Amino acid sequence: MCAALAAPAQAQQPGAAIDVLDYRFELEVSDESDAIEGRAAIAFRILRPAAEVEFDLDDPAAGGMVVSSATLAGRPLRFRQQDDRLLVSLDREAAVGERRRIEVHYSGVPADGFTIGTNRHGERTFFADNWPDRAHHWLPVVDHPSDKATVAFVITAPAHYQVVATGAFVEAVDLGGGLRRTEWRSRAPIATKVMAVGVARFARHRQADVNGVPVEIWVYPQDREVGLRAFVPAARVLGTFERRFGDYPYAKLANVQTTTRWGGLENAGNVFYDEDAIHSQSGIETLIAHEIAHQWFGDSVTESDWHHVWLSEGFATYLTACYLDWTYGRGRFMGQMDAARERVLRYLEEAPDSVIVPAAVPDPRRLLSPNVYQKAAWVLHMLRGEVGDGTFWKGMRTYYQRFRDRNASTADFAAIMEEVSGRSLDWFFDQWLRRPGVPELQIGWEFDAATSAVGMDVRQTGRTIYRLPLEVEAVLEDGRAVRGRVDIEGERTTASLPLTGRPERLRIDPDGWLLMRYAVEEK
Repeated sequence: MCAALAAPAQAQQPGAAIDVLDYRFELEVSDESDAIEGRAAIAFRILRPAAEVEFDLDDPAAGGMVVSSATLAGRPLRFRQQDDRLLVSLDREAAVGERRRIEVHYSGVPADGFTIGTNRHGERTFFADNWPDRAHHWLPVVDHPSDKATVAFVITAPAHYQVVATGAFVEAVDLGGGLRRTEWRSRAPIATKVMAVGVARFARHRQADVNGVPVEIWVYPQDREVGLRAFVPAARVLGTFERRFGDYPYAKLANVQTTTRWGGLENAGNVFYDEDAIHSQSGIETLIAHEIAHQWFGDSVTESDWHHVWLSEGFATYLTACYLDWTYGRGRFMGQMDAARERVLRYLEEAPDSVIVPAAVPDPRRLLSPNVYQKAAWVLHMLRGEVGDGTFWKGMRTYYQRFRDRNASTADFAAIMEEVSGRSLDWFFDQWLRRPGVPELQIGWEFDAATSAVGMDVRQTGRTIYRLPLEVEAVLEDGRAVRGRVDIEGERTTASLPLTGRPERLRIDPDGWLLMRYAVEEK
C-alpha cells in the first residue's frame, strides 16, 4: 500500500472466542440510495467455551448498520448491538473445536469502508476500502489481520455496472428488471483488510496469463487506452516475483482503477489504484511492483498484529527496489535506496523517538511512516548484507512457503533467518527494529608511513549504540583501491588498515549496505 491520510481506527483484536473460517456476503446496491442490504453467512470455529460470540459492526446509534435478524440453521438467535459490536447468543454454550454457521441480515448507509460516490468522470461507483480495520463499517466481521478466512462476494446491482471482487469469478446472472447478480469467491484465506469489491462501469481487459494466473485490467471506459498502457508492467512484475518466491497465491491478479483514498491498496488478487494514478506522466511501474509484492508479503503472509506491519510495508518497499535492480540494473536499485535513506533521515528529525516495532499501537494508521516503509526496507537490505545474498533469498522463500495463507510475527521472520543462516541474529533485529535512530559515526583517520597503514578511530555519537560491519575502501594516490572491514561494537572502535601506498581518501561503505550518518576527517 502507498499511504495517504485516513481517519482514526480501532486496533484491538475482537472475537477472541472464535476463528472465522468463511464469509459469504450477499449485498444489494442501487442507484436510488446509498443504503445497502446485506446478508452475511459466517462459518466459524469455537476457540474457547462460549454461549455468545461477537463481531465488529458499526453501531446503529452512531449511524451504522442495523441488524434485523441473526439465525442458526434457520432458527432465530438473540442478538444486540453496542459499542460497534454485534453480539449474538448461541442456542447453547459451544465447546472448543465446535463449528457453527450463522446468518446475519442487516442494512444501512456505510459510514466508511465501502465508498459510494462518483468517480473522476462523474459516474456513480461503489468501492470497498477496508485497510486497516474499516471493513466493520459495512460488514459483520472479525476486523483484525490475525483472523483470516475464505470469502465470497455476491453482489446484486443495476445491470449497467460490472462487478470485480476478491477471488475467482463464479457467475453472473441477469435477474430481470435491470438487475444482475455477480459472484466471486476466494478459496485462499485472507484478512478483512484486503477483501474487496468494486462496482462501476468498467472496461475489462485480459492482459496476459502468467503461469496460469490471469492478469486483468479494470479501468473506467473513458480511461481505457491510458489504463492499458499504465498497467503494462504488471505481468512482468508478477513473473519476476514468482521466480523469486514461489507460486502466486491467488486465483487472478486484477489491477483496478478506483476511488480508493490510498495511492494503491494491495487487496488480495484485486489491487485497487487511485483513479488518477494511471495518468502519471512518469508511469506507475514502481507502484505496481509495490502492490504486487504485497500479494506474497502482507496478503498471503500476513502480520499477526498491527505492530508487525513492517513485515508487509517494508517488504513491499524493498522488493520494489529489488525488482528495479533485476529489471534495469544496480543503478536503479541504488537510486531507490538512496531516496529511501533520505526519507528516513528527514523523518528522524520529526520523530527522533520512533521505532519500527513499537510495544503498543493505539491506532494502526499511525504506523504508516518512513519507519515501516523506507527504514524497514533498509533493515532488509542490511540483513541481506549481514547473512549473504544466497542465504537471504533462501530465507525469504522459506518464510513465504512456511507462512503462506497464515499469520507471522517479527519473531517468526527472525527465527527463519536464524534457521537458514545458522546464526543468532537477536542483536540485529533488536537494534534495528526496537531502538530509535540510525548510527551516527565520527570517523577520524591518519596514515602512518612507517607501517604503511591507516589508523582509524570511529566514535558513535547517537543515542543508540550499534553493532556494525563497516566496509572501508582506501583510494591510493596511484588510483588503486584497498578494502577492509571494521567491526563496530561500542561507542569507540579503533582499527588499522594495512596498505601498499599512501591513501588519497577513504570511502565509507562503498557498496551502500548501511543506513547511517557519518562524517570523515583526516587527522
